Amino acid sequence: MGSMPAPKRVLLLTNSEHGQANVYLATSYALLTLPDEDVEVHFASFPPIQKFVTATSQHAERDSQARRPIFFHAIDGLDMVSAWSRPEIVAERESLKNNVNVFQLIYAIRRMMLLLKVTLPWTGPEFVQIMASVVDIVHEVQPDVIAVDPAFSPALTALRHIGTNFIVLSPNTIKDFAMPSQPNGEALWKYPCIGKPYPYPVPLIHIPTNIFLVLLAIVCGALLDTHRRSIQRYVEAHADGAQLTTLNDLSLNPNLGIRFLVANLPELEFPLSTIPPNIIACGPMIRPATPIKEADAALAAWLAQGPTLYINLGTHMFFDERFAVEMATAIRILLDHVRSVLWRDKRLAGLQVLWKLMPKGRYQVHQPGCAVHGILGEEMEKNRVLIVEWIEAEPTAVLEAGTVMCTVHHGGSNSFLESASAGIPQVVLPFWMDTFDFARRAEILGIGRWGNRETEELCKGSELGAILIDVMVGGRSSFYARRAKDLAELCSKSGGGRVVAARRILAEIGNGVARPQAGHEKASLLLNGHAHY
Repeated sequence: MGSMPAPKRVLLLTNSEHGQANVYLATSYALLTLPDEDVEVHFASFPPIQKFVTATSQHAERDSQARRPIFFHAIDGLDMVSAWSRPEIVAERESLKNNVNVFQLIYAIRRMMLLLKVTLPWTGPEFVQIMASVVDIVHEVQPDVIAVDPAFSPALTALRHIGTNFIVLSPNTIKDFAMPSQPNGEALWKYPCIGKPYPYPVPLIHIPTNIFLVLLAIVCGALLDTHRRSIQRYVEAHADGAQLTTLNDLSLNPNLGIRFLVANLPELEFPLSTIPPNIIACGPMIRPATPIKEADAALAAWLAQGPTLYINLGTHMFFDERFAVEMATAIRILLDHVRSVLWRDKRLAGLQVLWKLMPKGRYQVHQPGCAVHGILGEEMEKNRVLIVEWIEAEPTAVLEAGTVMCTVHHGGSNSFLESASAGIPQVVLPFWMDTFDFARRAEILGIGRWGNRETEELCKGSELGAILIDVMVGGRSSFYARRAKDLAELCSKSGGGRVVAARRILAEIGNGVARPQAGHEKASLLLNGHAHY
């Protein structure tokens, strides 16, 4: 008898933040559970994600008797969140937040420089340490194919320097990588500059400002980014002349020939004049979640009581009492309206609200006499409004419970795609950079509304309350629900985005060798030597 063929060996390289890593967890699960493939998955990242890798591996084994677990490789060095949470970057962020009304040109430049630093938050020595660890892992694993996070600059730089072929696996959208390819300068005048709350397409009155801001962003990145230049100098000096590679480099240079697997579909995207052939739309890559009945039986029973509004503004946002009062006011407006129309519309009979609220500062929400309780106290006492600081179950498990009729979120990519995949209308409260794009997408696609367009605050009770009524009860509510269901069916085709991405990664094995090219052993040794000094 002949020996069994060796499994296909895949190396996944990603930051440990869930915004980036979730597509890697989802794709890892898909790779292990493909019924017609034998795959050995190696997952390289920072320690904070390891427990989620283990859980994904166990999930795959439970669902399909996967032949082997995911092999986790801890990358040496500082993870991205720890790097961007250092005091000097936090101080810059707070200073920017407290000086919104300074001269607009100065504010725009400072905001762009902060964004560039947040996406590249390491020092030169930290950057090269991570590069060295990545090279070690590549040599140890000897993968057949490598997929890398586009926001993981040390890994991109290391892989390109040692001549290793790779494919990009990204939670980003088609638009994020396709803008430089749009004809007639559309990236300048048609699509809103990142972080600006302009409608799409940009109204004529705002086009001059939009063009200026896009060009300013390019100038900031090319000429004013001293932080990048300092890292580049250090990398050249201590990593054998390696050239720094970042997400911006990939986005602005489509001729590099690198293929991008994105967690998006043209049907979930802004209208685009052209999509470059190296951008491969896979669809939402949703991480499998433990069913709500297993993850939190008490919450499952509560959700089963009736139709639910689910409010979850992410894991990194904390809210002061002023915000909590505005959100409570919006909920009050919705509940009062639903009560007034129940005689003719029974769909929302027994409507309840699950609200994840992580407080900023010291204030009460459950204590009788406090501001929030004064607005929602009756429903809170009847257990129809549930306000919690943390939900143990994954957001996907909550959305799949079957009773959520609308979700309110902050416009994160994962939140938007999870809601879209679950077929649930959504209201988006954007506040930062690309979150505005997801609010626009909800309205362009007809699956929800932008919830704070008319205010400079994250939430204004009267505005949000009226929008919740429109999405859940109003004359267009059935349209939002139907459109959301239609798109969810589209997202699930071919097994969903995670399966499509898994098969495309395996298809790359025939397009080149992932192992370092000959002649790069010296570079690897130099990197490794640096890591130990």
